[in-house]
Amino acid sequence: MNQRERVPYGGREKWRVVLAEDNDDHALLIEMALRNASAVPVELTRASNGDEAIEVIQRVRPDLVLLDLRMPGRDGHEVLTAVKSDDALRAIPVAVLTSSDRDDDIEQSYGLGGNHFLTKPDNPVELENRLRALLKNVGEMRGIRRGATGLEASARSAAGPSSLQWKRSMPWIAVAGVVIALVIFAATQGLFS
Repeated sequence: MNQRERVPYGGREKWRVVLAEDNDDHALLIEMALRNASAVPVELTRASNGDEAIEVIQRVRPDLVLLDLRMPGRDGHEVLTAVKSDDALRAIPVAVLTSSDRDDDIEQSYGLGGNHFLTKPDNPVELENRLRALLKNVGEMRGIRRGATGLEASARSAAGPSSLQWKRSMPWIAVAGVVIALVIFAATQGLFS
């Protein structure tokens, strides 16, 4: 699939998406990128605060929720907890789409039952690419009935490992680097002869 190809939705005629985003400019950019990423029409319902998001999700029962963390009223984590604690809503895939890339926000989002975590990029084309990758995974996420129980992540952003994974790997990478340097030094000094 080439970079600009659109993602269909398993034979469905449209995507039903709830976007919980309080920033009008961000909401417009996300909507445009989402429509460009999808091969079928997108029926987008927007909520501009956490309480409204819960009400809209209950009413619409969307195929996907795109959830910002920083909103007035209930924040994104509180909305995520409400959705994943409700047996009727739990199967709805929730992708956190936020400006935050803090490790604790990522861990908390997955721990509360979030299915995906995306950091909003500055580049609209990159946002479209990330949403395209997300749409490809939604069919798989739909069948996962994760609740707010601290389970492991069911999907990750195509952007690569989180900074938390790198932080956990850094001591081993440093040790490996020192060992390699010592072996090279010993070999150049003729210590293996």
